Amino acid sequence: MSQRARVKTIVAGAVLASCLGACRLLSTDARGPVATEGSWLSWRGPWQNGTSSETDLFEAVVLDGEHHLWTLPLAGRGTPVVAEGRVYALGYDGEGTELEELLVCVEAATGEVLWERRWNDHLSDSIYSRYAIGSPTIDPATGDVFAMSTAGELMAFTADGKERWRHSLMAEFGRLTFPNGRTGAPLVDGRLVIVRGITSHWGPQGPARDRFYAFEAETGRHVWTSTPGVRPVDSSFSMPVLEWRDGRRVLYATTGCGNVVAVDARSGDPLWRFQLGSAGLNSAPLLDGERLIAVNGKENFDNSTIGRMMALSLEGLPAGGAAGVLEASCELWRNELIAFTSSPVLAEGAIYLTTAEGLLCRVDPESGEVHWREKLAPDQIHASPAWADGKLYVPMNDGSFHVVRPSEQTAEVLSTVQLSGNCLGAPAIANGRVYVHTTAALYCFGSDEDRAGAVPEPVAAPAPGEAVRLQVVPADVLLRPGEHVDLDVRSLDAHGGTVARGIDPVDVEWSERREWDQPALVDFDSLGLTAERGVAGTRVVTASFEGLSGSVRVRVVPSIPFAEDFEGIELSTPHAAEAGVVFARPPSEWLGITKKWEVRSLEGNKVLAKTLDVPLFQRSMGFVGHPAMRDYTMRVDVMSEGNRRSMSSAGVVHQRYLVQLKGNHQQLEVSSNVERLKVSVPFRWKPGVWYALETRVDVAADGSGVVHARVWPRDEPAPEAWTIEVPHARAHANGSPGLFGFAPQSRFRVYLDNLSVTANE
Repeated sequence: MSQRARVKTIVAGAVLASCLGACRLLSTDARGPVATEGSWLSWRGPWQNGTSSETDLFEAVVLDGEHHLWTLPLAGRGTPVVAEGRVYALGYDGEGTELEELLVCVEAATGEVLWERRWNDHLSDSIYSRYAIGSPTIDPATGDVFAMSTAGELMAFTADGKERWRHSLMAEFGRLTFPNGRTGAPLVDGRLVIVRGITSHWGPQGPARDRFYAFEAETGRHVWTSTPGVRPVDSSFSMPVLEWRDGRRVLYATTGCGNVVAVDARSGDPLWRFQLGSAGLNSAPLLDGERLIAVNGKENFDNSTIGRMMALSLEGLPAGGAAGVLEASCELWRNELIAFTSSPVLAEGAIYLTTAEGLLCRVDPESGEVHWREKLAPDQIHASPAWADGKLYVPMNDGSFHVVRPSEQTAEVLSTVQLSGNCLGAPAIANGRVYVHTTAALYCFGSDEDRAGAVPEPVAAPAPGEAVRLQVVPADVLLRPGEHVDLDVRSLDAHGGTVARGIDPVDVEWSERREWDQPALVDFDSLGLTAERGVAGTRVVTASFEGLSGSVRVRVVPSIPFAEDFEGIELSTPHAAEAGVVFARPPSEWLGITKKWEVRSLEGNKVLAKTLDVPLFQRSMGFVGHPAMRDYTMRVDVMSEGNRRSMSSAGVVHQRYLVQLKGNHQQLEVSSNVERLKVSVPFRWKPGVWYALETRVDVAADGSGVVHARVWPRDEPAPEAWTIEVPHARAHANGSPGLFGFAPQSRFRVYLDNLSVTANE
């Protein structure tokens, strides 16, 4: 039986059935600012280090005993958050094509479900149901809740579940997904919501990097993008920490390229980086005065040993805001502890960490000395401890949950209970209760009485200095021809602080950076800019005002219908890897494609060819339209090199479905996530022969849909029947058209030509 059909809460026998579809609101009252006392608003808690100031918490817990208040059968892998008597958690429900991720809101004291929001996975590489590996975050000023899906949908909801805004980071910013499914959590800082991910965008942001993105919390408008590291080796879901330092709001984080980085949280300027590991870092860093503490679970960058915990000196940093690589002398100490994804806790002058070997350790933050190690479980993956009331609440990967009283000499295990499922998140502590999420259920332990602990006093921002540059919001714009966007122009000081808001766009001089033969992409008016009709492309637009300047990046994609046969693209770039070959980049507005495909001549025609010279790019998925597009038909010609034993694969992304001709499998396949929805039929196609591929998605009023595709030799008449038809009970209602290519081991090139996107008849 599906979890959807089972009891949603168990609280003194009360039952609340879940709603089907999007959202059921039990309350629509307007809600004001959140009282932060008694809250756990984000993954790492109010002090950013996994601790709470609450007191009189339980020492022992027994399932169905005195301190076990309720259990909600909701699978999850992250940390719940709490505000104003409500708990918000990410989870997942169902199997196969029925699996959905969800954000659920429950009554903190009883576990009663108040509302939920559900969504499908799409085009992600997540496997083994690695969903909800992250946390929602609550805005303390409004009570709004922010969450990110495995597929990179960043969503903002009111406390009562009404959607405010959303961004498709995959289709808008080129966010990549990985089989581990780690998404992390948004970070709320003042008016900003900051998220991160490995992206491949356009222009200088084209190379894949672990980037940070800031959006306005209220409107969702993009404010800045930051690229503080180098080429990543792995994804990272590390939660950043923040502080004011030398008049600047500084964000510290670990990255997928093995660096510890510092970024100006107001402007996005990278400040410095320190190379700790040779692969991705996932544990959140700790701030301890003039020290920043980080953990590595992979090979160290400076030697061949595996893992370490270390402390960096922050004295004198950042200096002048110039990004650079810190010297090894900045490292104060190191020890041999190994943790890849578990984050440390700082409490009462000690660091506590669960290691990959299943140990709970106490570390001296001044010297790095390990005081003791206590074996709690066979291993540890993502889960982290939480500290309150002189005790550690420690979930472990095997589902065991421990209450430990630490001292300088020993760890006294007060209680151990075996929970259902695996523990992969950290506990949340609020109002005398401890919430623990497993892959089977969300548990609440504690007291029926509210016992709100104190929270940090907010630190006022320093007075701004002299203006040195402009900031244009939104900083990155995606438009279709004829669409308009209002622009907000601000001035910033040298530390990223806002000096003046609301500079009148009429008083600003705008200039569009373009080659002499390129047509204008946008037009300016008193409010902002409008994309010219009949033109697509990318531009950087510069704003100048009273000797200051700033810029906005603009990407304009064509409206339906549109087509591309590549014949109008001039081939003028000599190929570095193939003598005598000249090529051109694909249209610049094609996201995630320009570095992985190239336009070249083949048999007298210009075609789009999959690159082979960079093994990292052997698999490519990119987008050529707007994520809001729907109800369209795609057609493209496909041809693969190879032989009867080996060919490549190619196809299209159609409204969040991937439709591809698979060379080595000799199949036509429709998928969304390969473990959730994947249907194929045999289709024998030959190397060196062009085939036409046509696709269409129809979505009914009840939300169900059908994906259609047919393929045939291009020189023959099109068949009347579809080659494959795939029903989907909860169909994707919209999604950008895109292109796909896969050249295994970079052996055989695959080609695309004559792309068209038209409205469904």
